[in-house]
Amino acid sequence: MLIYLDSKDLINILEKSKPLSVEQLENFLKGGNHKIVLSFLTIMEIAEPLLHKKATTNVMVLLNHIEKLPHTYIHSDISRLELQEALRAFSAGDNYKSIFPFVNRFDETVDLNASPPTKNYINYPLSETVWDLYRFGALGGLDKYAVKLSQTFAADRALSPKPSLKTHFAKTIERNIGLHRLPTPHENISTFADWIYSDASRCPSERLGYEVWHKMVRNITDIPHDSDLEDFQHISCLPYVDLMTLDRRMHGYVCQVSKDISHDYDKKIFRNTKEVLNKIGLI
Repeated sequence: MLIYLDSKDLINILEKSKPLSVEQLENFLKGGNHKIVLSFLTIMEIAEPLLHKKATTNVMVLLNHIEKLPHTYIHSDISRLELQEALRAFSAGDNYKSIFPFVNRFDETVDLNASPPTKNYINYPLSETVWDLYRFGALGGLDKYAVKLSQTFAADRALSPKPSLKTHFAKTIERNIGLHRLPTPHENISTFADWIYSDASRCPSERLGYEVWHKMVRNITDIPHDSDLEDFQHISCLPYVDLMTLDRRMHGYVCQVSKDISHDYDKKIFRNTKEVLNKIGLI
């Protein structure tokens, strides 16, 4: 199984042995041929204390422990990978084929072709990679990204009247095609977007994120903080893992969307590591 744990859940294991020790987790993973899935966002959240002089967390020790666990890395640009495949399938009149978004090293998560400038380094440990990012001032930025998301969220919530989800999806696809500098489909964008929207297994990450975002926007009683919008980014990985921990808010929204689009994402998500361990019968 591919198991994606939220950064706070990983830290609780690594620093506090809650609800199990890192050694117990390692034995479980090895015994069942399972892997922890690590994203760029997860590692950046774990490395956050490096940016605070008074922080007491030894980030390098945490990263070294993580790297000893059976693991794989998931690419940061799932949206582009999905849209590329959708454009290929749509243009060829072919079936959409699920993408493979996994890479072998952390420095490959941010390069679409898994060919970063550091590719010639035979051994480039996770802790060294993160330390180099810190030295060159490339660590962080999640807070600024969350602020930008907050502004977009406020603008979307202020729209009146709000367009139908299916109609607005075409605009989202058009924007993302431009953002990723992908070729436009041979038919108009609306036809292409409708083709994607008609089947939740096409561009599943793109669709899931879109539906969850609009669930949040339309729930005017929910006032998310910047940290909540950072958590939103984790769900892009959900279609490609077997189990995932999410905070309470995102867990609730994903469950709602799962019912709306008749997909079983709700069976893959849990609110903490203990729930995951109960599911797989470890405790």
